[in-house]
Amino acid sequence: MDLEQYLTLGYLQAHPVEAARHLESLDPHESAQLLKTLPVEEIASVLEHCLPVSTAKVIEELPQEVGSDVLSSMNATSAIGVLRQFDDPLRQEILDRLDNPMGATLRRALRYSPNTAGSLADPRVFTLPPDIQVEEAIDRIRTYGQKAMYYIYVIDRDGKLEGVVTLRQLLVDTSHHLVGSVMEAQITTLSAEANLEEILQHPEWSRFHTLPVVDRWGTFFGALRYRMLRRIEKDVGGKAPLGSVSDSLMQLWEAYSLTGIRLMTDVAQTINERHKIR
Repeated sequence: MDLEQYLTLGYLQAHPVEAARHLESLDPHESAQLLKTLPVEEIASVLEHCLPVSTAKVIEELPQEVGSDVLSSMNATSAIGVLRQFDDPLRQEILDRLDNPMGATLRRALRYSPNTAGSLADPRVFTLPPDIQVEEAIDRIRTYGQKAMYYIYVIDRDGKLEGVVTLRQLLVDTSHHLVGSVMEAQITTLSAEANLEEILQHPEWSRFHTLPVVDRWGTFFGALRYRMLRRIEKDVGGKAPLGSVSDSLMQLWEAYSLTGIRLMTDVAQTINERHKIR
């Protein structure tokens, strides 16, 4: 191990959270190049402090055997959050490479019954940590915000749901505030164990076009969008539970359907306007 690797390892060991923030700000390939020659236990210990989506991107850039060893060295909660970021074929390929005890543990945790909120939630929605400044959050949205929605969920370094913030709040707020200081901590959620009937009858669909899904310990699984609800409604023929709110929900969805190009255009224009005002 050369001097640069020793210094990198020392920094990761002494300041894992700060190192995680720095890695998240880098291109995933660059992060992987920085980490790949270090001991897998040390890589895992710092990636556990990154958001699952960031860790998944880095692991995809690592050599396969290194990525598998890193996941095996992570705690189960963190590893589950990372695995949920991958498409099914890649997830299965990674699981097949894990050692038997860890692989078995993760498979059990990933086996939520079909048509439960845990199995239907989109785990790859854009999320933010609570401990970065709003200005950095905007930069992340511009770079990685293809999955961003009107509601952006805030999760801590252990994968627990902490709050929610709207895109508008981030765009108009003072840049020196932390995301955690502007988020709403009182959150309406769906249980990962909720079945179709419970999902359809959830009363908060009259207020929100997207609901976050969490397990009994508050671990964030992803979000269930209104368009997925409409698909479920069609599959089970259950239009009755939605009643008169369907039209208003459709209007909400249309108003906030922030697809990648539209979102990035709106964000870029707003940021440019802010810089002009300064």
